Amino acid sequence: ALAEIRTLTLTYALAGADCIDVAADPAAIAAAKSGLDAAERIAKADQRSGYRRPWLMVSMSAGEDPHFRKAEFDPAICPKDCPRPCEKICPVEAIEFAADFAGVRRDRCYGCGRCLPVCPWGLIAAHSYPTPIDAVAQQVLSQVDALEIHTHVGEHAAFKDLWQTLQPWVGNLQIISISCPDGEGLINYLKDLQQIMKVPESAPGKDLKASAIALKTKSHHVIWQTDGRP
Repeated sequence: ALAEIRTLTLTYALAGADCIDVAADPAAIAAAKSGLDAAERIAKADQRSGYRRPWLMVSMSAGEDPHFRKAEFDPAICPKDCPRPCEKICPVEAIEFAADFAGVRRDRCYGCGRCLPVCPWGLIAAHSYPTPIDAVAQQVLSQVDALEIHTHVGEHAAFKDLWQTLQPWVGNLQIISISCPDGEGLINYLKDLQQIMKVPESAPGKDLKASAIALKTKSHHVIWQTDGRP
């Protein structure tokens, strides 16, 4: 999986991506940075005058978020005659029934959810595993250029706790993106987040409904991404 992250990062960087988003995991960040370094070397060798190294972004969650879920089931209760459609449909081969391992390999699963509806017995569930912020915040945010925070309407307390934890390091970031699915109370919730983040109130409230609005603060831009989907 890490080799794929490196390869995809290299590919998208050379294709002209402005920002590349990976999990807030030190190993994933290292793989992505290796891909960015390789892309930069290739661009220099090819004398690409317009090449710009993409910003590296990490995603974190405030509260429960389907972006950070993993599939789970107990293989011991799976019927022996099951055709195992879950194993066949998994795009990253995270589900295995081998002699030395049976179940979901968490390091591969990225929570796409394809396996949930195909289980004939309804034995697969998805559980959220948000990033352990207090354990990795300093290590992660000191190595990247941008941050995306996933949230939902009503998650005020979780967002405030997360923001206070991240506060010492956000000043070095180029972009902070707030991803929140559309729904009832969205505008008021985003305005509340403005206050928590101390984003200037000069932004027209009606424009927050847009897919992405960039607001300049002291040290970075804030993007309101209101088209977030699982």
